Amino acid sequence: MPIATKRKEEAKKAAPIIEAEPAPQPEQEEQAPAKKVTALVFSYDSAPALRRCLTALEGSNDRALIEILVVDCGSHDESPQLDSEFSDITILRLPRYFGRTKAFNIGTRTATGEYLFFLTPEVEVLPTTIPALLARLESDSEVVAACPLLVNTEAQPATQFYRLPTPETGADLIAVQVDKTAESVAVEYASFQALFVRKYFVKGINFLDERYGDFGADAEICFQIRRSARKTLALPQVTALYTPNSPYSETSKSVLAADRINGFAVYFAKHYGFVTSLFFRIKSALKALFSLHLPLFGAIISGTKIDGTQSEIL
Repeated sequence: MPIATKRKEEAKKAAPIIEAEPAPQPEQEEQAPAKKVTALVFSYDSAPALRRCLTALEGSNDRALIEILVVDCGSHDESPQLDSEFSDITILRLPRYFGRTKAFNIGTRTATGEYLFFLTPEVEVLPTTIPALLARLESDSEVVAACPLLVNTEAQPATQFYRLPTPETGADLIAVQVDKTAESVAVEYASFQALFVRKYFVKGINFLDERYGDFGADAEICFQIRRSARKTLALPQVTALYTPNSPYSETSKSVLAADRINGFAVYFAKHYGFVTSLFFRIKSALKALFSLHLPLFGAIISGTKIDGTQSEIL
């Protein structure tokens, strides 16, 4: 081998081997935890109450597991703009007042949580309210819905539980008081003021029946839970603050009253037959006529719902 070639080979062997450092890997963003609960708030001209409601929801324990979704029904106050104050909420702005049932359906179809917490702005949850409701439903497959006990500033219970309507009771709901010392109490009918429910069940009954306007859909879902041999529970040890508030004007009271009558008529038609529903509607219309409440009489006869449409009973 030539001397020059030999020296080149020795130089190659003697040269140190420098290993290249691996290229830095881009940092992966932490995945946000999946939402377990969608707090679904119905809103109409209730900005002060809605602000308190959202502030309380934002203070919930396990906040990262909670989606806050407001469905605003054509409010004229600052309610639709409150997402500028609460950056981690979503507001669905409807162009006009479609009623609570349709609003909750729109919210349910948008919700990403496994559980729905139907709420009105008058309710302010405690930090432990939603985690406690979630824990109860996750621990008991027989329970489809659960409710906190709503109390006022003097710790007195609000009216939120009832017996399901019957033709005998008509439009006069029978309120039920639960034992405040009990851990849980099975109830027939809990209102949408604060109703925590499995979303799959709502989807399984093909969402809320939009023949209801503002009134009746909560009774319907509780009826369906009971018919499926499952439970709606009141949890008296789980509480939330309730401050009554009505955003409706005096001129809208007749339409609201007619919508309530329509809700009962739809409920009776579905579960007691068309004749029972028709008799109830006629009886309610005559009562309005004899009391000279002509706007209410006309709205009942036409089957007017809160959104201005006419209800189809069958």
